[in-house]
Amino acid sequence: MDSFQPHLPQQRLPIATFEQLRLWIEQTAREYDQEAIVLTERAVRVQSLSQVGQFTLGVSPQFCAVVWGNPPKPEEGTLLAVGFSLEPGHLERFLEDCPLKTPLRDRALKHLQAYELQPDQHSQLTLHLAQFISDRGSSMTSSPATASTTGQMEDALHQHRQQEQLLNQVTTQTCQSVALAVLISNTVDRVCRFLDLDRLCIYQFDNYTQDSPQGDRPKLPPQSRDCITYEALGHESRPSLLSRQDSLNWRFLSQFRDRYQAGETLIFSQDSLGEAIPPVSQAYFEQLNIQTHLTVPIRIQGQLWGVLLAHQCDRPRVWERREQEFLEHIADHLSVAIYQAQLYAEVQQQKETLEQRVEQRTQDLRDALVTAQVANQTRSDFLATVSHELRTPLTCIIGMSSTLLRWSFGNLTPKQRDYIQSIYNSGEHLMELINDLLDLSENESGKTVLSFSEFSLTQLAQEMFCMMVDRATVNGVHLALDLQLRDRQDRLCADRDRLRQILFNLLSNAIKFTATGGQALLRIYWQDADTVVFEVADTGIGIPEEQRSLLFQMFRQLESTYTRQYGGTGLGLALTKQLVELHGGLIKVDSEVGVGSKFTVRLPCHSSTVLEQKSPPPPRIPLPPRKGHVVLVVNREDEAILICDLLTAAGYHTVWMLDGSTALEQIKMLKPVAAIIDRQLPGMDGCELTQLLRQLPNTQSLKILLMTDPLPPEGLAYCQEQGADTCLTHPIEPEELLTSIIELLVEPLVSNSDSE
Repeated sequence: MDSFQPHLPQQRLPIATFEQLRLWIEQTAREYDQEAIVLTERAVRVQSLSQVGQFTLGVSPQFCAVVWGNPPKPEEGTLLAVGFSLEPGHLERFLEDCPLKTPLRDRALKHLQAYELQPDQHSQLTLHLAQFISDRGSSMTSSPATASTTGQMEDALHQHRQQEQLLNQVTTQTCQSVALAVLISNTVDRVCRFLDLDRLCIYQFDNYTQDSPQGDRPKLPPQSRDCITYEALGHESRPSLLSRQDSLNWRFLSQFRDRYQAGETLIFSQDSLGEAIPPVSQAYFEQLNIQTHLTVPIRIQGQLWGVLLAHQCDRPRVWERREQEFLEHIADHLSVAIYQAQLYAEVQQQKETLEQRVEQRTQDLRDALVTAQVANQTRSDFLATVSHELRTPLTCIIGMSSTLLRWSFGNLTPKQRDYIQSIYNSGEHLMELINDLLDLSENESGKTVLSFSEFSLTQLAQEMFCMMVDRATVNGVHLALDLQLRDRQDRLCADRDRLRQILFNLLSNAIKFTATGGQALLRIYWQDADTVVFEVADTGIGIPEEQRSLLFQMFRQLESTYTRQYGGTGLGLALTKQLVELHGGLIKVDSEVGVGSKFTVRLPCHSSTVLEQKSPPPPRIPLPPRKGHVVLVVNREDEAILICDLLTAAGYHTVWMLDGSTALEQIKMLKPVAAIIDRQLPGMDGCELTQLLRQLPNTQSLKILLMTDPLPPEGLAYCQEQGADTCLTHPIEPEELLTSIIELLVEPLVSNSDSE
């Protein structure tokens, strides 16, 4: 973030004048209205403290003023750029631009909206300001101790600047994600030297341990609680409390937990120790020669974490208000650092857990895929081997039974002829099943090659009709042929044998599942100039709608009763579907139980110059997804699980977060490649989170997909104005979500290639 530069009239003035203007605004605001709001740089969000500078702003329905000063650089001496204004418009812009804490900004804006300019008010305020500066100037020049007073003021200003520099250093280390133990140790050492304390330490409540920093601070065991964890000594002669971890001496701090929880700073002098702490702790304090004991609470997200203990042993110390406020600011900065470390630890744990889950799931999928491939290959090999082994004896059975039927040596009795005919028919049927198994095995292994040629549709239809009419007659089914072919529509380029097999399977099923007295029909016509349609309809038993999904699966019939009544293995339609798709066609079924079924096959007309289809190319290996994390911010568990599983299966590492306030910090640390944010989030609106991400330097280029309820066009436009790259409305379609994420991540690659 750049340094804060308010839109105020500015002038280079001495530091003393700037401090007088700050004091005038504070006093005048209180004089006009006791409920007036006075804000200083302490009201700024901690992350932005180092960029804001110093300011005082006072506002009430009767008064408004602001003064701002940019800390001087060493080469600028005691002069600094000062901005000052009494205009409500300037104050409003200052409140909007300055990174103030939200509740304080809202209260100040509310007062400013109620501000009413009274006649001659600017003139009165100007005269009042002139009188104030004149009185302070005359008192300084007329007093015998003018030089001393000026020196004290310069010392106070110098100390104030040192405080600001120290706070800025702590803020900088916090933003740089310095290790928590190192940050706390450095801060305690610097503050101890700055305030000239004999001892400054941190007493930690409950169970919270960190790795030991470089130095003599021991690493606390996991069961430790209620003890001193950090310490800085002003003099080497002072005894260390880290080696005296007797919690009994510090147990009295627990009796003030409620006051610490409320944010109260407590000071105990040697005179008041007897009334405040038990005798065992008094003796301990006397042994350590503690003259003054100050405690400042450290609270994280409103919960008490520990206290900052400041000891003065060489003399009783009177704590000034600015020193107390400085320690309170230090405690606030430490709480932010501790909370950030906790968030980072949680993110790391979630990251490791998610990575382990992704790796385990990926490995499980790979194992399952390998197992399925091995099983499929084993089945195909088994079918091919068994089918080939069975065809040899079947050829003998069919051939010899056929010979006996035609040229028997001697006369056959009718019963013998019936037996031989039954053997022949069963052998033919078994051969058909074996051929189907071989075809299926070849199709699944990718070995099937279609032989394209040009032939007559009329001739093929009449051949199939003559082949099936006898079977239909035996079953008592009337078979009809309907050719709707015009001139020059009789020729088709396809694999004639495979098409004959398709029609044979469909007609066989139509005849088999049609009762005596029913009808079966073969119809052929052209849908357009490039697509021929084959329809096989019957008046059979029909197919229930809930069972049609099983129709084209191998070794499946719709019900066990069909198997017992009609026979079959369920291979015919599975093979038919594969052959149709090899031709680049489609097959569908329309059916009604008790009325009949109609199978429709649509085949494209291939060029007659193609004699043989090339073997299908090997499947293209998909490119791996862009590496990195995808952060998902949504508080609905079912939706989150679905999206996490979808992105994980697509190869992305997904981190799921529940609320926007936590996600903001985690996204800054994770640096993901994309973020999927739900607009309806607890605590922070998804648009607000998107806007904040766009304002941060390291997330300005982050790809953001915003999920929202259905909105009018202007609503979606508003979401994109806040920084969303794309918006999806509920309910979210998984394929659409995945496609959108892929398009967002590959978009820079596409644009680069286009530019080349």
